[in-house]
Amino acid sequence: MNTTEIRTALVTGADRGLGYCIVKELLAHGWRVFAGKYLEDYSLLDELAETNPELYPVKLDAKSGDDMKKVRDIIDAKVGKLDLIVSNAAIMGGDHTDDISSTTPLDTDTLAMFFQTNSYAAPLLVDTMLPLLRKSDYRRLFFTSSEISSVRLMRRTGGMRYAMTKTALNLGVRMIFNTLRPEGFTFRLYQPGWMKRMSADKSLAVHGIVDPADSAREAVRQILEDRIDEDRLVLVDYMGRELSY
Repeated sequence: MNTTEIRTALVTGADRGLGYCIVKELLAHGWRVFAGKYLEDYSLLDELAETNPELYPVKLDAKSGDDMKKVRDIIDAKVGKLDLIVSNAAIMGGDHTDDISSTTPLDTDTLAMFFQTNSYAAPLLVDTMLPLLRKSDYRRLFFTSSEISSVRLMRRTGGMRYAMTKTALNLGVRMIFNTLRPEGFTFRLYQPGWMKRMSADKSLAVHGIVDPADSAREAVRQILEDRIDEDRLVLVDYMGRELSY
């Protein structure tokens, strides 16, 4: 593949887990990847960059519009356009401060931080990168959602904060779709499964079901594969099944 033919992706939340594994998959398919770094105690991206000249780790806090603008300028100076966004950054975890009838009160400050990262960061990212995306003929946008984002399927009582922010993400993606699909943008809304958490040494936690490398492989397959129904926004999981949302 000639340098001029290499497609360029930006992946947020790429320090570990699904984001890191998506970066590896895209590199294996010959892509140039700008990978968002946020976790100071993870060096997996820097280690990967040592043997992958088309990988560019960049500081990117998904809550920071300033960080996004700096990354946009870096990509613009290096490449001049952007073909793919993988919006993957998210905060997870629960401390029962988002559970009704818990012994701890509801924490609105943490809720606001979750919404910034899990929900509003996606449209902010797309809007910031739009000038570069419009220079591409690929124009693909990928968003990591969750099975617990579905209002119709929700049966849980705990962990309200993460579920609410992923539901809000889905609505935001729908509105981005309504705006940009007429310009030829294509969309992937992805449910990665309950993944095993990846530590700084690449080891995986015992909790969880899905290896992030397996989920990333399916995610990239969906990214690279064109669909006959691009005018429909669908939530698809790591097994290729369409889900209600």
